[in-house]
Amino acid sequence: MTPHLPRRITTLAACGLVVVSVTAGCGHAKSPGSAYGAGSGSSSSPGTATTAAEELTPTKWGPLSSTDKKLITIVRETSLREITTSKWALQRSSNPKIKQAAQMIIKQHVVLDKKVLALGAKLGMQLPNKPAPDMQVGIDRMRTEHGKTFENDYVNTLRQAHGVASILLATVRADTRNTLVRPFADFAANFIHNHIVMLEATGKVDYTQLPVPES
Repeated sequence: MTPHLPRRITTLAACGLVVVSVTAGCGHAKSPGSAYGAGSGSSSSPGTATTAAEELTPTKWGPLSSTDKKLITIVRETSLREITTSKWALQRSSNPKIKQAAQMIIKQHVVLDKKVLALGAKLGMQLPNKPAPDMQVGIDRMRTEHGKTFENDYVNTLRQAHGVASILLATVRADTRNTLVRPFADFAANFIHNHIVMLEATGKVDYTQLPVPES
């Protein structure tokens, strides 16, 4: 999504909205993948900070960093993936809590997708029309799964991805200099928090597969 964020953020990208690469397919959390993407952090050496500043793209709403762009791109890719896999969850799962989570995720990602497309157009960014290759791995895997195998893969892939996304969103919200990106990060973070709560409420999250927080 590019300069590196702290290690705890890099685990974001593999599964499903953030900063360095993690995998899109974490079925039963086989390995944290590229859920949302990769980005750059603000705490680094003076040389790295200078490099990041040189990568700022000027806009009428303030400069746009490579991490800002990565977030916008990943939100678009994630919406495409999660709308698709959540529709499968509605069709294949018999668990009412998973169905409830999937319904919310679809509804809110449709809204989020419209907002990110409008934001990208305003900032002159050409956004992708399909998920990133690492996300596609998880989609292709879930395409053939059914029953509890699908339920576990769906819930844990999305939960890991949303954890990564929430960290990236917090980083962008704290550091972005762009007045359009700042409220967008707030808006998206609210949805991501909702999805984490709903996914955890299914009782299917394997917390042992989540990355250990680092100080």
